[in-house]
Amino acid sequence: MLSLMPIAARSGLWSAVFFFVLPIGVLAAEAPLHQCFSIEFFYDSEKNEATELQAKLQEFADQRGGLILHFRDLHDSPEVKTRLDEIAKHFRLADVKLPAVYGMKHIVADVQSPDQLNSRLNEILRMTAYVRYGCPHCAATKAFLAKYGSRYPALEIVYKEVITSQAANQEMQGLVRRYGQRAASLPVIHYCNGLTIGFDRESTTGKKILQTLDYWSRSCASQKKSSASNVNAN
Repeated sequence: MLSLMPIAARSGLWSAVFFFVLPIGVLAAEAPLHQCFSIEFFYDSEKNEATELQAKLQEFADQRGGLILHFRDLHDSPEVKTRLDEIAKHFRLADVKLPAVYGMKHIVADVQSPDQLNSRLNEILRMTAYVRYGCPHCAATKAFLAKYGSRYPALEIVYKEVITSQAANQEMQGLVRRYGQRAASLPVIHYCNGLTIGFDRESTTGKKILQTLDYWSRSCASQKKSSASNVNAN
């Protein structure tokens, strides 16, 4: 049976998620040392084998580390088509044009080239924190991410100063409008196709951040070699 990754609920709460079959992970009392993000690659072997893109995706994962790949041929199993239909429904798409990549609450359809694939994967795997100098909550965020960031080897963490950089400020405001939120305080943290605004403490805001990252990942210790025929991996 095809085990499925979570698809996030479309609601005003960025942290709200539900699962079709099994959650990839939850925040446990004793969390695994490293978490690997799961990336699904959907393709149609009868129309477009996407051989070059599969090879480039594997190369990207090997170089970056911290990723578990799942190659889903539309004709391997009816469950693959069902899975793709559920993703399309969630994103309110008539269909998902293949080849497509899904992971960390992002869908990238109709991938045309290795360069596009690499660029979008880098975006998906990036966490951007918009901060300002002298902000105690921003300092707490940096300390928290310094403590836990290495738990996710594939995650890139970027800090952007919104007072000294007009471009960073405009970028942040654009994201706030895009997600229909109001940036009442800093930091503003963009990751997993959502925003966290403000940072209280590790036991509250920090816990929610880890919960979200863990939903989209699994213990790297359970990682298996990627395979085009391995449709049972989640």
